[in-house]
Amino acid sequence: MAAHDGTMSVQTRTACSYCGVGCGIEVTTKADPVSGLPVIARVSGDKLHPTNYGRLCTKGATHAELMAATDGRLTTALVRSERGAEPVSTPVDDAIAEAGRRLRAIVDEHGPDAVALYVSGQMSIEAQYLATKLAKGYLRTVHIESNSRLCMASAGTGYKQSLGADGPPGSYTDFDHADLFFVIGANMADCHPILFLRMADRMKAGAKLIVVDPRRTATADKADLYLPIKPGTDLALLNGLLHVLVENGNIDRTFIAEHTQGWEAMPAFLADYTPERVSAITGIAEEDIRAAATMIAAAGDWMTCWTMGLNQSTHGTWNTNAICNLHLATGAICRPGSGPMSLTGQPNAMGGREMGYMGTGLPGQRSVLSAEDRAFCEDQWGLEPGTIRTDVGPGTVAMFEQAAAGDIKACWIICTNPVASVPNRKTVITGLETCELVITQDAYQDTATNRYADIVLPATLWAESDAVMINSERNLTLLQQSVPPLGDARPDWELICGVAEHLGFGDHFDYKSSSEIFDEIRRFANPRTGYDLRGASYDRLREAPLQWPCPPQDAADRHPIRYLNDGVSQTLFVDENGHRPRLAFATPSRKAVFLARPHIDAQELPDEDYPMVLNTGRLQHQWHTMTKTGRVAKLNKLNGAPFVEIHPEDAAAAGITEHCQVELTSRRGRAVLPPIITDRVQPGNVWVPFHWNDEHGEYLTVNALTNDAVDADSLQPELKVCAVALRPIAPALPTAAAHPLAEALGLQGFTMDLTDDEKVYIAGFLAALDGGADGVPVLPGSAPVRPQARLWIDGLLAGRYSRAGGAAPEPAAPGPLVLWASQTGTAEEFAATVAGRLTGARLATMDDVTLTELAAATEIVVVTSTFGDGGPPDNGADFWQRLASAEAPSLPGLRYAVLGIGDRSYDNFCGHAKALDARLAALGATRLLGRVDCEAYDGEPMTAWADQIAGIVGAAVETGSGAETGSAPALVVRSATAQPLTRNAPLLAPLCRNIRLTPESAQKEVRQFGFDISEHVAEHGASYAAGDSLGVFVTNSDDAVAGWLACTGLTGNEIIEVDGADADLRSALTSCYDICRITPNLLRFIADHRPKAAKRLRGPRAELDSWLDGRNALDIVEEFGVRAAPEEWQDALVRLTPRQYSISSSPLVSPTEVQLTVSVVRYRSARGALRHGVASTFLADRAHAAPVFIQRSPNFRPPAESQTPMIMVGPGTGIAPFRAFLQERRALGHTGRNWLFFGDQHRSENFYYREDLEHMLADGLLNHLDLAFSRDQAERTYVQHKMLDAGAELWRWLEDGAHFYVCGDAAHMAKDVDSALTAIIRRHGGLSDEQAHDYKRELVAEKRYVRDVY
Repeated sequence: MAAHDGTMSVQTRTACSYCGVGCGIEVTTKADPVSGLPVIARVSGDKLHPTNYGRLCTKGATHAELMAATDGRLTTALVRSERGAEPVSTPVDDAIAEAGRRLRAIVDEHGPDAVALYVSGQMSIEAQYLATKLAKGYLRTVHIESNSRLCMASAGTGYKQSLGADGPPGSYTDFDHADLFFVIGANMADCHPILFLRMADRMKAGAKLIVVDPRRTATADKADLYLPIKPGTDLALLNGLLHVLVENGNIDRTFIAEHTQGWEAMPAFLADYTPERVSAITGIAEEDIRAAATMIAAAGDWMTCWTMGLNQSTHGTWNTNAICNLHLATGAICRPGSGPMSLTGQPNAMGGREMGYMGTGLPGQRSVLSAEDRAFCEDQWGLEPGTIRTDVGPGTVAMFEQAAAGDIKACWIICTNPVASVPNRKTVITGLETCELVITQDAYQDTATNRYADIVLPATLWAESDAVMINSERNLTLLQQSVPPLGDARPDWELICGVAEHLGFGDHFDYKSSSEIFDEIRRFANPRTGYDLRGASYDRLREAPLQWPCPPQDAADRHPIRYLNDGVSQTLFVDENGHRPRLAFATPSRKAVFLARPHIDAQELPDEDYPMVLNTGRLQHQWHTMTKTGRVAKLNKLNGAPFVEIHPEDAAAAGITEHCQVELTSRRGRAVLPPIITDRVQPGNVWVPFHWNDEHGEYLTVNALTNDAVDADSLQPELKVCAVALRPIAPALPTAAAHPLAEALGLQGFTMDLTDDEKVYIAGFLAALDGGADGVPVLPGSAPVRPQARLWIDGLLAGRYSRAGGAAPEPAAPGPLVLWASQTGTAEEFAATVAGRLTGARLATMDDVTLTELAAATEIVVVTSTFGDGGPPDNGADFWQRLASAEAPSLPGLRYAVLGIGDRSYDNFCGHAKALDARLAALGATRLLGRVDCEAYDGEPMTAWADQIAGIVGAAVETGSGAETGSAPALVVRSATAQPLTRNAPLLAPLCRNIRLTPESAQKEVRQFGFDISEHVAEHGASYAAGDSLGVFVTNSDDAVAGWLACTGLTGNEIIEVDGADADLRSALTSCYDICRITPNLLRFIADHRPKAAKRLRGPRAELDSWLDGRNALDIVEEFGVRAAPEEWQDALVRLTPRQYSISSSPLVSPTEVQLTVSVVRYRSARGALRHGVASTFLADRAHAAPVFIQRSPNFRPPAESQTPMIMVGPGTGIAPFRAFLQERRALGHTGRNWLFFGDQHRSENFYYREDLEHMLADGLLNHLDLAFSRDQAERTYVQHKMLDAGAELWRWLEDGAHFYVCGDAAHMAKDVDSALTAIIRRHGGLSDEQAHDYKRELVAEKRYVRDVY
């Protein structure tokens, strides 16, 4: 542990204490001001560690919170005077002596096999080594088992059988070279997230992903091919894939001949595994099986990643054999980018397997079954020959069965929680209750297992001692001590040595440090398997992690490929012909072995009594039995409660809703859990995370149900498949108060198939109805009722209540229906203008119009913008979904016209208008006139279209003499006198404010600008509203224009015609044309004029986008040097249009100054030239005044009602309108609650308006200010993550009528926020996917979910 001087911080390199990925961590400590001892100030990813290069998942990133959560930590030993008595605090040395004394007495009376050790893959390699040495060398018991038996035994056994030794033949560097990832029985996105990110990086470069899983996991969501397999049938699929590869000749016969044995039996064996048969077994479509095999064959290099989904099986070892068969047959092993990579579940399970802490193992990948290995260990330990026994323990499950039978008298459990984690856990409980002595060794007092302990020894936690751990890829990291132990807690190795001393073996366990133990471990190099730590040491590990084999006198830190026949760590192999092959496996023949492994069913299948299959697993933000993660508040917010996932069909059949509890029963036990109804699981299957247990509540331990049948070779139990029955434990439905419609609505004997959720809601609705109510009651839009059920119920209500009479409906207007959809308001304004010219026209937002209304109309006029690359604006998305569905009505009597407003920089220019036009025609409607596509400032075509519509549909009202067109703003159809400060009549306003909001050192440059409109307010009364945008007419810089002219060979003095007037080219380029924007038209123009550019510019879209990244139009023109006439360039370039910015002030606070918040764009292009954003640098560097106008956004306004809650999501410069909203609500005295989600890269650089916001928070205007600064921690955190953290409360606000606003980036942020909102509605509202969609649609329709995104 590094010394502290009281003022300086100290950095210590270590590794994560959770899964087997083994990420590097850097711990920063500072001296405690009171004690002077070091305390953890910060934890961050180790950027130099070869596993993660600085990345951390949520668990790794919260180690500081873990270490700070000291409640429940053991600081001294606990001893019970007798069973049933309360444990009493006892000095640790006394407890160790008591443990040793009682163990010795049991051994002396009953023999060594009366004592069992149950240890852990979370222990250090030093502690694991000592546990094996004590158990097998000195106590001589066969009963030393590890929790690795539950997770990695099948992979380890399979590796030994196929390749000769445990451990993967490759490493994580394979992730950086693979062309295909075959992930089977592993949810890497949740359980190995940093490796998943590494895989995702490779996928961005073109690698493909196949995922095999019975549950549609987060990993499966990213798959190029997802194979939803029937649980327990993986072996059939693996055989079937090899069958297809053989059938198609896609095997490496050269590799097979040189490096393998046993192939001759495989073709005949594989003949039975045709795609047809495999499909029948697995439930996977034949064509998908063939597709997967084709992808494997096409991949140059490919990896298999698997973990518990394959290992926790009664044929788990065979699953590993079958994976090895695939890699051996294709030669995809022991080369970069290829190989079978088992993913370890615990941080040092690999080290424990190397230390021999279960089954036949001895240190250094040795075995008690080998006389040579036994003799080696006896020599190293100073034992008499024959001391180490040749018999082997029965495995974890049978060991606890023997304890339950009374054969094992004492059980010593170290760093694990078997009462919660072992399947059919009642056997463990009975075993511990039956034992005379139970010793546990843990960092925490309150665990499910400690409840049964007679003696509890306090162990150090993570940063409190030095320890070496080995991850899934054979990488050793020294976890260096950075803080002192809590109380009298001691490292596991030290506690083991203390007990060994009192057993009478003190001379052989007299170690003074963990480094001394590690030096002894180094002597156990094994030339048969290549296991070699001789070149490793604590001193070297303090410099960097090391990947074994680590031979002496070898300076390399990494040895990514095993079984290289180099004679260094592994005995050199030369065959009988004098040939030295490249590879030499650890088998007797030095060749890898093909093993024909037939499919067999899981041990327990569903039947009439237990018709469902239970599968279990892990969540991303919890780990194992939550002994550690359950104490970290941040993690509990992310995964805070247990649940069972049930398919909607099974839930409906069992009468299960998300408002009840579900009882799960198996032949072994019972659990009661809340359900999540989801199609992530297949029908007939349920899935439960196994983290929660007795410490969290009654009947939460899912391993009370799981099956303890074991694999015959690995002795690993089959936790992944067992048969269960489900039963809802639901609240009684409320009565409908004898309402006359109760029976018809299915609350007594219903005629409509209502779900239980719908029955609950409707029962309450009817119970509250007053029989004499005025008008016709209808279900509110937020009611959790399916659309079909809603129609039926509303029809029954109307049939009953409408007989009282009422006002007749107003007749439909005789004129056309003018429909609009707009993201920024441009299309809305133009649609309103057009509607004003048409007699009897009705103006409506698309989403507000039903298809029934559409079918009843005779003429419609459509004005729509396009959002993104071809999509509908927010307020037209639901309409488009309905219109595009198969249920849309035919429209033979409808005449229509479409105007599209878009952006020519997108490939799919006016894409949504094109889609609407084509769909209306496909439904039988007739065009009034052809569709017109234009940009917002294309005055001439918009004018002509409006005039044609007015002439066809109805008499036109008075119009102006025609709008001017071109770069000056023009309203296509306007009254004789345009309103000032509108797009038709911009006003020149001085730039009165230009303040940099970010420090000079910041990567981003964000500024606050203000335009003085006081003269115009005084003269015209023109102003603005919170939520509006300001349009600014900008110009290109002189440098940009000069650069463009130099590239094209033009002088700038050429005369061209712009909007009917002559202008010199330089002036036109400065004010009229966008010379920096890349558009499809510009790329086509250059490709047409430069054949050498055609290949690049007409290549695949992904390659083109990658090449264009970091370039603007100046770079393209410069690079290809096109020479063309000025008039040709006019056709190639788009017009320079005004830029619109969300206004960040309220007119109630700043009536004469319109304020903006703008990110100024400056960068180096891909060619090294300094480039800049046209508009942002115009404002920052050149503008003193500019023509501006107000772009009204009537739908993007703060709530009109004082008490309405408001939720705002505005990261980055998206904060702008919400600053205005908050100013407005304060000025109006509104009392509604306000909640802001804001974020950017760094708090120190990008907390815009920090003082204002913190003042609003302090005085109560802001009720919540949730901040997400993405780059201030290892794992990036964004506003959507903060929303999910607060999902329950956000849902309550929505239910209280809150308006939800989003402003900012449309491409990523807005989509992620929308997904998070949907997830919150679904989860916390207890709604299905369809109901959540309907709920969100109602929010949009009610203008309670509004976005200003770009």
